[in-house]
Amino acid sequence: MERHGKLLERLQEAKWGVLEIIVLATALAFSIGVFSSLAMEWLSNRSVAIVSLACALICLIYIALRHTRDRKLTANIDSVFIIDGDNKMVAIADYDASQDVAGYFEGAFAENPALRRQWEREPLESMHQRVEGRNYVRSVASTKLIREVYEYAVLEDLTTHLTGYFNGYAGRDEDLRTYERNDLPDVLLANRFLELFSRDMADRDAFRSDDEPSDGGRVIMQTGPGGYFHRFELTLPKGSVLKREGNSTLVISGPAFQMKISVQFRGMGSNVPLDHIMHYVGVDPLEVRDFNVRIVVQVLVRRSFIFGGRRWNDHMWVDSLVESLVERFSLERHLVRINWPALAAMLHCLDVRDRRTNSPSF
Repeated sequence: MERHGKLLERLQEAKWGVLEIIVLATALAFSIGVFSSLAMEWLSNRSVAIVSLACALICLIYIALRHTRDRKLTANIDSVFIIDGDNKMVAIADYDASQDVAGYFEGAFAENPALRRQWEREPLESMHQRVEGRNYVRSVASTKLIREVYEYAVLEDLTTHLTGYFNGYAGRDEDLRTYERNDLPDVLLANRFLELFSRDMADRDAFRSDDEPSDGGRVIMQTGPGGYFHRFELTLPKGSVLKREGNSTLVISGPAFQMKISVQFRGMGSNVPLDHIMHYVGVDPLEVRDFNVRIVVQVLVRRSFIFGGRRWNDHMWVDSLVESLVERFSLERHLVRINWPALAAMLHCLDVRDRRTNSPSF
């Protein structure tokens, strides 16, 4: 997992560092100017003044570019999911991404049997094909479902995180914009999990007609028998838009930065420890299949915002969002959270003790 700390906080510090250098450089230039005033009287030439000003501007531009060259953040978050012998998702305890994805699959398959048929008709094993001695990976219905469900899980975390961040917002409401389902372009609603789970409950058989509150309020989230509903509401700083780039990349573009979030799934196995599958998940590693999904987050902050932006608090959620995605999706973070290295060492010691106890003595 590749990360580079808190990007916005680092750039804010760089901004003040550049201003500090400019102030000191100005004071130094003034002092030098006092001592060189006599020489300038002798060389009262306009071209000399122009050259001096150009040199000063070049120095200032160099300082600004040098201190803000690191405007990018890249986070490669490796997640994992497990499929059992019945081709069902296995939820891993205390691993948010695993539990969420398993729940989304269960809800979508219960409400839309066509998705279940696609999952079963073209399972993940069918994506690997061998032709004339060469191995090929092709896109099948199940791989598309995996990308879509992980993209939806990322969107859920994005909307929830931003709602919590801006609930305590101290700025003006007119500086924000909330996007709802009707504001989304068709390319985003092409995600079948987003389209299904955000659809009005009145249009879905999984919910009763009296599920809507009678006091005129709005239901944000509802779980029914065989159905899941979550009202889509995404709050962003004014001027920011959510769009899609290609088949598997979400883009948030605005006056301060551009963020790209992509879901990469190539059918590769994960590096989840076998002992973790056996003892923690509670299944036989030989009877399940584990797969890796990589979520790539890329952020590029605009220089025009670094030196001209005034509402930094409108955008500081970027750093905490990346941390939230790591906390919820990263297998590495899950293993650290449950203190797996210590648990694995203890299990190993118990296994060695049992083998010694049960071994025949001569």
